[in-house]
Amino acid sequence: MKNKTLMTLLVGSVLASSAFADVYVGVDYGSVGNTDKRTIDNASSATQDNQYSDLGVKLGFGTDGDWKMQFKLSKISYDKAIFDETNKELTEFGFDFIKEFEVSKSAYPFIKFGMGVGSMDVVGYSEPTIKEASLNGGVGISYKAIDHLYLIAGVDYVYRKWQDIEITDRFPTSTVTMTGSGAKVYGGINYGF
Repeated sequence: MKNKTLMTLLVGSVLASSAFADVYVGVDYGSVGNTDKRTIDNASSATQDNQYSDLGVKLGFGTDGDWKMQFKLSKISYDKAIFDETNKELTEFGFDFIKEFEVSKSAYPFIKFGMGVGSMDVVGYSEPTIKEASLNGGVGISYKAIDHLYLIAGVDYVYRKWQDIEITDRFPTSTVTMTGSGAKVYGGINYGF
């Protein structure tokens, strides 16, 4: 009986360690040179440069030098308000597919693509929050600094489309359409289990 219990514990620990061998958590920070394009009633349009920073935490799965998938929760802070003077913060949840290429035992260049959805509070519009969807694609490198610890750096192109929304605090009401795009340069740390 004692041997069966020890064998069960041994097999269980091997299975658990292999199940978590391809799991990682991480944090990254990026800066985006973003340009917003705003159109009112499909007629007049204007663009503005609006840098933002992107702080994200992530949970990922996959094997070094192969395919990975990660989920990310981001807090995005714009330099200038987008819709009214009260909003500069966006919360976004997204996922990325990553293909790494092993060039050495510690360097893994990668390509990635993904998408996200999020929301921002607004004042003076037909809705109290506005939703958005984003697409991203980019390149980078993952460097294994020590066992389980990876330094990440990359550049992504990010495109964001906001839902159409009506301005209600003036007459007549107007429909606002907004998009944004730019290059994000980022760095971060991943810890693999």
